[in-house]
Amino acid sequence: MPEPWRAAVDATPRELFIPDRALWLRSDHTTVPIDRSTDPDTWLRAVYSNDAVITQLDDGAAAGDGDFTSSCSMPSLVLTMLDELDVKPGMTALEIGTGTGYSGALLGHRIGPQNVITIEVDPQIADSARVNLAKVDSPITVITGDGAAGYPPGSPFDRVIATASVETVPYSWVEQTRPGGLMIVPWGPPMANHHLMRFVVGDDSAVGTIIESANFMRLRSQRWEPPDEPDDFDEIADTSTTDLDPRVVLGNHARLAVALHLGECRAVFETDASGETLWLLAADSWASVSGGAVRQAGARRLWDEAEAAYSWWLEQGSPVRPRFHITVTAERQWVWLDSPENEVAINRSQNS
Repeated sequence: MPEPWRAAVDATPRELFIPDRALWLRSDHTTVPIDRSTDPDTWLRAVYSNDAVITQLDDGAAAGDGDFTSSCSMPSLVLTMLDELDVKPGMTALEIGTGTGYSGALLGHRIGPQNVITIEVDPQIADSARVNLAKVDSPITVITGDGAAGYPPGSPFDRVIATASVETVPYSWVEQTRPGGLMIVPWGPPMANHHLMRFVVGDDSAVGTIIESANFMRLRSQRWEPPDEPDDFDEIADTSTTDLDPRVVLGNHARLAVALHLGECRAVFETDASGETLWLLAADSWASVSGGAVRQAGARRLWDEAEAAYSWWLEQGSPVRPRFHITVTAERQWVWLDSPENEVAINRSQNS
């Protein structure tokens, strides 16, 4: 545990922020329903594990697919993000995504609750967070609203921290951060939505560097889901072969380069009795790769694009993720490798 945050953790019991019924998302990616009234021991183990606890499904809808839409993040990740924020007592901070209120309470303990403003888009979650924060006497300001807009009345802030991921960093966050301030933001394109960025803010721009891997739910205003493959995919698809292993093309550091080049495209691996298939799904294009056999249909040839992006990554010397950076201005955002002049091409041809 980062030493500057020990007192905040000691003063903020996590159990006061976890609902009686939730889902324990364990490190092996399995989920275990927890219910304080029927199995208090399992509930308590989940609360004090270094795992996330899922606190909402399907935006609170009574019926849905069971998609995770709010959580109390794993404690070690919360503390990593707060430590990277490099706050000092008396600084001001804006948090995007209140959730249970736990991370906001920790931040308020460190810099003073009067200096923290947190925004939550879901009214029910915001109300619950206010109740939780009152339990630990943490009167940070909870605003119900769209975090993508930031909170102009409280700006400029010394620090901004987001607990929902984005593909496009809202410029409102940049312009509401004091020059010289920092932003900690989960970021990534659809195929590689698992990067934690640290932005240094200038007079009219911000430059970000990848510091960690971190999986976060998407900011609601930036969610994107591709359509399923068409029913007649087998009939309309072109066929070819490849010598490349999809797991290599989308492996570790290469995945980010491929994801950037493909833009709004989702990658899904499916396994059945015949083996593993990679599906690439975009707004109007589809591709599958299985056992060296390639099928592609639609406006784009997604696997061809993936192969080209992988070749580009190799030609650049197989760069690791910290060599990729982002610059955000009022006009645009661009990703670059090593130097701002070495911009990484991102496919913008899709209509999404």
